[in-house]
Amino acid sequence: MDILIGKFGNQAFKLTEPSISREHALFHLDEATGKMTLRDNNSTNGTWIMSASGSFKRLTGEVPVSLNTLVRLGARHTFRIKELMAQQPPKTDDAVDISELRNIYETYNRNKMSLEAKTSNIMMMRMASLSLGSIFAILLTMLLPKDFAGDTTASAAIKVAGSIIAIGFSWIIVDVKNRSLIQRKDQNERFFRKKYCCPKCGYHFPIGAYYRLSTILDPGSFRELFEKLPEDWVCPECAEGKHQFIRA
Repeated sequence: MDILIGKFGNQAFKLTEPSISREHALFHLDEATGKMTLRDNNSTNGTWIMSASGSFKRLTGEVPVSLNTLVRLGARHTFRIKELMAQQPPKTDDAVDISELRNIYETYNRNKMSLEAKTSNIMMMRMASLSLGSIFAILLTMLLPKDFAGDTTASAAIKVAGSIIAIGFSWIIVDVKNRSLIQRKDQNERFFRKKYCCPKCGYHFPIGAYYRLSTILDPGSFRELFEKLPEDWVCPECAEGKHQFIRA
C-alpha cells in the first residue's frame, strides 16, 4: 500500500502549509511483511524524521519507519506515521461559491483607478508649483514699490526669497499628499494579495487572463466563456475541478 503525502496527496488529513510540496513524500507499507518505509519526493523543503537523539534529521533515500515515528514536512508540520493509517475522510462534492472573488477584484480595481487618477493630479500639482514662484514674484512686483524695503536691491532679494519660500511650501504640501497616496496604493495591493485566493484551499491566485483583459478592454466588448474551460481544468493548488466551483 502506498500513501502519497502532500497538498495533492491521499493522506487522511489536509496539508495546506506553504512550505509543503504538492507531492512531498511517499509512504509504503508491505502488507505481506508489515515493513513500512518513507521517502522524500525531492520536495523543496525536505522530509524530516525524529532521530534517537531527539532532533529532526532530513531524509535521504528510503528509510524504515514505525507507527510511532514522528515526521516533519517542510518548516513545521508534524505527524506520526499511525495518523497516515487513519480512515480517509469522505470527500464532499459541495460546490464552492467564488463570486466573492469578483467582488474583491472589482473593489481592488476601483481603488486602483481612483488612486491612479489622484497620481495624475499630484503630477499636475508638481508642475503647477513650479509656476507658483513666478506668479508670486509678479504679484509682489505689482503690489509693492521697487524700493519698499528702503533699497531696490534689498527689495528685489526679498521678492526672490518670497518666491522660493512659496515654491518650497507648495512642494511640501505636494510631497505629503504623495506619501499618503503611496501608502494607500500599498494598502490596496496588500488587500488584493490577501483576499484574492481560492476559498477552498487558500491558494493565492495571480491575476488571470479574464481580469487582465478587463483592465485594458472596454466593458461589454468581451465575455467570459466559463464553459470553454477544459474538462480537466483544476485549481492549481487544491486540484478541485471546474464543476466544484460556481461561476461568478
